[in-house]
Amino acid sequence: MTKFDDGLPSHFVVFSQTPKAQERSRTLFLRFSVFLVVPVLGILVFGSSIVSAFLGGMFLLIFAFGLQQWQDWQQTPFAVSPSHPMMELDSDKEAEVMIRLHDGRWLKAGSERYRLIEDDLLSGYNLVAMDDDYTILGYFTDKKTIGATLRRTMALLNQSLALRDAQNEVEDEIEDARQRESLDYGLLDREWPEEMELEDAAGPIAKKLMRQE
Repeated sequence: MTKFDDGLPSHFVVFSQTPKAQERSRTLFLRFSVFLVVPVLGILVFGSSIVSAFLGGMFLLIFAFGLQQWQDWQQTPFAVSPSHPMMELDSDKEAEVMIRLHDGRWLKAGSERYRLIEDDLLSGYNLVAMDDDYTILGYFTDKKTIGATLRRTMALLNQSLALRDAQNEVEDEIEDARQRESLDYGLLDREWPEEMELEDAAGPIAKKLMRQE
């Protein structure tokens, strides 16, 4: 079975293992643990009854939803180098970002930000650089629609690129790079609400990026 990070250079760290992302992982785990306790307590109280059957079904639904949320977060498809600001190591070395395509290949991110464009042949979306030619990096996802999870992924990916450029002191024509670093880092500091509220939860820079999808 292919591992998520197969083919990734050993010195890169997948996003879910960065310090801020791990904080989010712990929050997800605690949140759904609390949600799961409620139906379990209900089953213990009501014993063998129709109410217990209903609570058992609720437990399975919450568990399935929580597991999907966890897996989506753990497999956010990009990675950063140890010198990247997301690693919080205060390094002066050049930062890099690598992106995982749908076929499992890891490619080094270019200098541009990215957006999704529907593939003409396949059911899904290509990852496209926001340059004059809309250069296609590759086939990114087989999802048929751009939902909250995919929007979040794109916001975080472009955030990582903004932070990379700030670290590398690359001029950012959209907005001052240091200001982007300050604003966009709030995307990870926030508590993430339910899926339908994710778009409103993101910071101002992320919202601009989301509207480009």
